[in-house]
Amino acid sequence: MNKVSLYIPCFNAGAYLKKTLDSVFRQNYPIDEVMIIDDGSTDCTADIAKEFPVKIISHVSNLGLAEARNTAFKEARNEFVAALDADCIAHPEWLSELMRYFNSDKIAGVGGMLIDKNFLNVANRWRCTHMLQHWGNDIVYDPPFLSGSNNVMRKSVLKKTGYYSKKFKTNYEDVDISKRIYGFGFRLVYNSNAQVEHIKIDNIKSVLQGFWLRQYYSRNNITDKNTAMSRVINAFSYLEKHHDIAAYFLEEDMRKNKYDLAVLDIMVVVYCFFCEFCQSKG
Repeated sequence: MNKVSLYIPCFNAGAYLKKTLDSVFRQNYPIDEVMIIDDGSTDCTADIAKEFPVKIISHVSNLGLAEARNTAFKEARNEFVAALDADCIAHPEWLSELMRYFNSDKIAGVGGMLIDKNFLNVANRWRCTHMLQHWGNDIVYDPPFLSGSNNVMRKSVLKKTGYYSKKFKTNYEDVDISKRIYGFGFRLVYNSNAQVEHIKIDNIKSVLQGFWLRQYYSRNNITDKNTAMSRVINAFSYLEKHHDIAAYFLEEDMRKNKYDLAVLDIMVVVYCFFCEFCQSKG
């Protein structure tokens, strides 16, 4: 049986961390070490972590999600490194389901299904409807990418690919690393039987920001060398794209009688354009 290191990247995760760690220590696959990567938290994250037999690695300031993941891989003592986000509860079979698909040296990573069950407010209902974070109910070889929120990766492969790109502080770091893993000739697997429950509570601002970041970072022309004028032009050119996405969401929600989501469907156009325009000035 392969030894596994597991890490949880945390930034002010006090509201969720205890439930997440409880699920970690209920896994039916033995975990050799558990690391908490405290990425400059200012809440009770560290105090909660100290209640469990974990290794706490702290960043003095908030460096972002990609850097937190990199710290975990550089500190992990095992080849197989599992990731679980601080707002996720893993089913007891989660890790064993991930590990069973490492049946070839070409398999660099295996990811699981993130299930949203939080419908407390309209923001969470909108996220659960329009921001799915899984690839369905089957086993999928070579999916477009593996979510960083629940997976196991080979440490040697991450080192070979240059680790996560530190420019992705809150989003898209998982898509970027998946592309580079494929570029080195390795394979990824998605296993829907490896399930975690997403317990994050969003508000309207946070869910719209998350949606925009996903759209923004997914574009191939985003570089630090873009001129101010080109970024202003991009802000207006992508307005039509955001309008089309919102129109599709609105049509689907009306068809399914999800009328409470309509306001957010409309707001997404305004919010994304506002973010694009502010980015163009930055």
